[in-house]
Amino acid sequence: MLPTLRYIANLLLFQLALITLAYVSFQLTSVTHSLLLYLPLVVGIVSIHWFGWRVLPTLLINGVTTMLIWGVSHLTPKLLLISTHEAAVALASWLLYSKLFKDPGPQLGTSRSFLGFVSLAVVIPISLNSVYVYNYGFIKGDLDKVALYWLSDFLTILPIATALLYIFKFDSSTRKFSRIPLYFKKNVVIELAGVSVLFISLSLIFPFDRFWFIYGIGATIVSLRWGFAASITINLIIFLLNYLFPLFDFASPLLINHGSTQYISVHLGMATMMFVSLLVGRVVSDLRIAQKNLKSQKARVDHINSELQKANQELDRFVYSASHDLSAPLKSIKGLVTICRLDGANIPEYLQKIDQSVERLEEFINEVLDYSRTSRKNPTPALTPLEEVFKNIHSRFEYLEEVSKINFKLDLNVRALIIDRFLLQVALSNLLSNAIKYQKNHSEHQSHVYFRSYQTDQEVILEIEDNGEGIRPQYQNKLFDMFYRGTATSSGSGLGLYIAQEAIKKAGGRIEVESEWGEGSVFRIHLPLATLPGNYTF
Repeated sequence: MLPTLRYIANLLLFQLALITLAYVSFQLTSVTHSLLLYLPLVVGIVSIHWFGWRVLPTLLINGVTTMLIWGVSHLTPKLLLISTHEAAVALASWLLYSKLFKDPGPQLGTSRSFLGFVSLAVVIPISLNSVYVYNYGFIKGDLDKVALYWLSDFLTILPIATALLYIFKFDSSTRKFSRIPLYFKKNVVIELAGVSVLFISLSLIFPFDRFWFIYGIGATIVSLRWGFAASITINLIIFLLNYLFPLFDFASPLLINHGSTQYISVHLGMATMMFVSLLVGRVVSDLRIAQKNLKSQKARVDHINSELQKANQELDRFVYSASHDLSAPLKSIKGLVTICRLDGANIPEYLQKIDQSVERLEEFINEVLDYSRTSRKNPTPALTPLEEVFKNIHSRFEYLEEVSKINFKLDLNVRALIIDRFLLQVALSNLLSNAIKYQKNHSEHQSHVYFRSYQTDQEVILEIEDNGEGIRPQYQNKLFDMFYRGTATSSGSGLGLYIAQEAIKKAGGRIEVESEWGEGSVFRIHLPLATLPGNYTF
């Protein structure tokens, strides 16, 4: 019930506003310097593009009211037909633009949209209005007056409708207006203000009907320099200054030299210059948008090329290193098999070495598989308990001899994350594997590996700390390169940390290392706060 009452109230207010504008337009006909303004026409065109056919009854009622305001005492069928001109013009504007141009509402965000609006939603509808004007009783078929009214309508509708429809958008689904603010840089505001002061000075000195072209040239220059938004602004200023300002009584003493605007030549010149300046502004804005898009596309292409170059380099290194790391254990196994045939006494020792070579080969193949899965995987975030992930990884390393000598400790202030479980597990697995492999070997050393998680103001941090060999400073900036080994005693393939870094990148984070040679290392995984369960939106 309440929305219906609100709709009726808004309709009544709109009707009252139209009637008021019709009365004001009637009063303006007696002003010598005025444009032949009929303001309800522009309001009808703008409102129907915002609200659709719902405004037609209001426009029909206002057409009849206008007849009464203009002194018609007896409404004949012909006059009733003529009173439909507002609704007919608005309906033609809406249908032509929405159906032929196939645009639900004039966005005016491109040159094509602007030209479509001017031709289909303004020029043709006011030409239809000229048919009505020709049949008005007080016109008496005077084509000069019809042309004057056509140009007056065009000069009124073009700057006002363009500004309103470009700045304000009506969303029919939410029934709310949104607004595109006309933000100008400081130098643009200064220039617009300076041009406005110049125009005001010119209007006080030079007759408008003789020097109207100065305003058009000024508007075109502003449009060429600053684009469509500035063009809309300067044309509104020209309209207000030369067509509305003279209507006020206080302006009369200032406008002795203004001259009448009720000349076809003046109207035609100003209409052409106004249209050209707006079109120039729209084209300039389109070119700037295109330039910005080209720069963005170039940056994207450069980034893609850089990534492709990096991928090609990594592929070359991968093929070279993979072939070496695959063939080395196989050659070792082949050599040991040959030795076994020659020396049957030490077969258990050779079998153990063969087993070690097989383990190296299996480890490398698993790393290659992890690399392949990580590079191709699309992240699928899910609730991931950190303690459970750690225990799963730890269970995979239990068979290693070194694990029994290490003291593992968990300190989890953050107990779970919303993250791709596979990517996190791959990263932590490689980091823990390194922490285990590169512990000190002497018997007096008590090895430990700590796994911590905590939250800061900006991010979530996972830490893996060990007190192993550590990493020399000169090697630390290369640790995450593909196939790079950080120590001389390294037995791995050099893929582990690279895979860990790629996995965390895909999860939206990064890895950094802090290490002191001989003292141990701390690897930190930095993740966004969005990975916390309370912050994530599924």
